[in-house]
Amino acid sequence: MFIDQEYFFWKLTHDLIVNQKFHILYSHMEEREVWLEKDFKGTTHVVRLKHKEMNWRNELKRDLELVDHQLKQNRKLFRGGKVQTHALYISEYPPVDEWEDLLGSRTDGMKVYFMHDENKDSERSRFYKKFNIEDPIVDQDIAENEMEAIIPYLKQQIVTMHQKRKKEAESLFRFGKPFMTIFLLIVNILFFLYVEWQGDTTSVETLIEYGAKYNPEILSGEWWRIVTSMFLHIGVVHLLMNMLALFYLGMAVERIYGTLRFTVIYFMAGVFGGVASFMLNPQVAAGASGAIFGLFGALLFFGIQHKRLFFRTMGWNLIIVIGINIAFGIVVPQVDNGAHLGGLLGGFIATSITHLPKRKNVKLQALATVSYVLLISSMVFFGVQNVFNGGNFTKVQQTQELNKQGEYDKVIQITTEALEDPGRFEAELLFNRSFAYIREGDEEEALKDLEKVTEISPDLAEAHYNLAILYQQKGNTKKAAAHANTAADLKPDNEDFQRLKDELDQ
Repeated sequence: MFIDQEYFFWKLTHDLIVNQKFHILYSHMEEREVWLEKDFKGTTHVVRLKHKEMNWRNELKRDLELVDHQLKQNRKLFRGGKVQTHALYISEYPPVDEWEDLLGSRTDGMKVYFMHDENKDSERSRFYKKFNIEDPIVDQDIAENEMEAIIPYLKQQIVTMHQKRKKEAESLFRFGKPFMTIFLLIVNILFFLYVEWQGDTTSVETLIEYGAKYNPEILSGEWWRIVTSMFLHIGVVHLLMNMLALFYLGMAVERIYGTLRFTVIYFMAGVFGGVASFMLNPQVAAGASGAIFGLFGALLFFGIQHKRLFFRTMGWNLIIVIGINIAFGIVVPQVDNGAHLGGLLGGFIATSITHLPKRKNVKLQALATVSYVLLISSMVFFGVQNVFNGGNFTKVQQTQELNKQGEYDKVIQITTEALEDPGRFEAELLFNRSFAYIREGDEEEALKDLEKVTEISPDLAEAHYNLAILYQQKGNTKKAAAHANTAADLKPDNEDFQRLKDELDQ
């Protein structure tokens, strides 16, 4: 009887949704058609249940083709892994002609279960075994009027459960309000305008003065630069790109995690990215990129915790954006990839520490805390030892700054120590030491260093210019003129070089 199959259909659907935690993708109550989904053992299982009399094989075949077509049309909903389709039919009788071959191996990989009065218990058991779940007992011996009374209750429970899960999913994106994101946007923009008013945000000197990540000063004890560099930006384009990313990512992350967790994640990721940059990048660096990449890490953590929802909403789009940014950083040498990758990892670890709202995992949070401390400590150690950040390049920067400050004794000491194993920075170290020797009045040592510089790096115009001045002072006009000519040829637009050349050529 029709009521028997309808009762069986709704009882089975109710059990899968309410007890077995399948999610509703689509339902049409009047047509008695329901699409469900569940992730199981790394595979997304899509289940389509249909209560309909299939009188002929071709009718069943056409319906299976329709199922396959609908799945292909909505394939984007299931990106992120393998998909297995199950088609379940509930009918009083099977088709009258030969149809069993449709249950066998199919090119589309679909599993077909045709449950009629003679086999519905065994077919149901076959389906349930795929998921290692207990086969429920569906009471078919109750009276028709009881079935008619129970069916509306089952439907209502299904609708209620669907609405409840939908609200729970929506609430994940509405936990907090983006107060801190707006505050950070305002602070970054105001600080940029202030620095631009005081100087030039593309000037290295200005950036260093206002707190950029500058390894020599950090090594001198100014570790606060790791934090202040998060609020500095190099030019308008850099600011706009980062603030646009902060606006979109910050809004999303703060709504998911709440203001307190967002603030912790943002600054922990920024510090982690800054220390990674200190370890890997000897150049002056500034920007909120490390912290912003930390927000990517926070969203990836959310994706691991809510894989199904993640791939339905942002999933592959987010992964592609991260990939493009990393590739851009590899191709363009000016981009601080150390800060980006460090921020991404730091944000993921920081989110593992804070976890999601109303969620705890003590072991994971403890492990993440220990990992964060150990990694930060290791990066600081390797950064101080100049293992990965260009070695003596930091010493070159440091001694340039010390020369500007008039600390010539320190320059001579640091460069002399560094020249024991100079690597590829021998010419720069010698040049900085020669400048300190000149200022200290030791012209003979300065000459030795500069002669060696011109041997190692003959295109360094400044070395030839300084040699020309020293030889002029010693009365050796021939050598002075030769070096002055070389300096002027290397940099024809430099007025000082041209003036000295003309003076010596007279």
